[in-house]
Amino acid sequence: MENFINKILITNDDGFDAVGLQVLKSIAYEFCDTVYVVSPKHNQSAKSRSITLMDKISFEHKNLYEWIVDGTPTDCVIFALNHIMNTSKPDLILSGINAGSNIGDEVSYSGTVAAAMEGALRGINSIALSQLGGDHKSNSYLCSKNYSVEIIKNLLKLKIKAPLYFNVNFPLNISESDNSKFLYTKLASQKKSDEIFVNNTDTSYKIGRMLNSYQTTQETDMDALSKNKISLTPLTLDLTNISLFNQLNKR
Repeated sequence: MENFINKILITNDDGFDAVGLQVLKSIAYEFCDTVYVVSPKHNQSAKSRSITLMDKISFEHKNLYEWIVDGTPTDCVIFALNHIMNTSKPDLILSGINAGSNIGDEVSYSGTVAAAMEGALRGINSIALSQLGGDHKSNSYLCSKNYSVEIIKNLLKLKIKAPLYFNVNFPLNISESDNSKFLYTKLASQKKSDEIFVNNTDTSYKIGRMLNSYQTTQETDMDALSKNKISLTPLTLDLTNISLFNQLNKR
């Protein structure tokens, strides 16, 4: 039996007005009637888990359950859990739906994944969701619209130690004739370098896209998307290299 959901917190890194957040809101209402939205005022992509320390963060209380925060995704979750929902935590945190995939090496940069991490650190089931090819148009989220409820229900049924901490990526489309819509995956290691645009005139530069090797490896999130499968990657909160730790302690 899946976990009982009384209230859900949703956030993202694309900003309060992002189409993906509105899609996620409708998905959250499939699970319960109380959905809190605490989202950044502006696009905060690639902010990772950065927080605004000892500096004023403005917020706007839009309505009973919705706030706009002029900060990062992690700022939003901290505000939600330490203030708005301080005495009654959410049963589930959903972050996204991100405009574009968050796979492999991109995960460490992702504000979408970072928001889920902040929730999982507090012992709350947290899921980051991203849509390959998602943009400012609602129809670019059709795959995540169609399958998010099913995927979230499947994850909530898993008999694992709490909290859930998953990174979910949706392909552009899925074949209805394929019985296996999703795969449990590990993170790809795809980064080769980065686009960089240097302006020597004003001694500045801009960082563009991550440049990938495009060599898909079996059982990775990148491989799953290339096969038009939904990628479900269990993430860990502990960055310790356990294998090396054990090896060093045996010396």
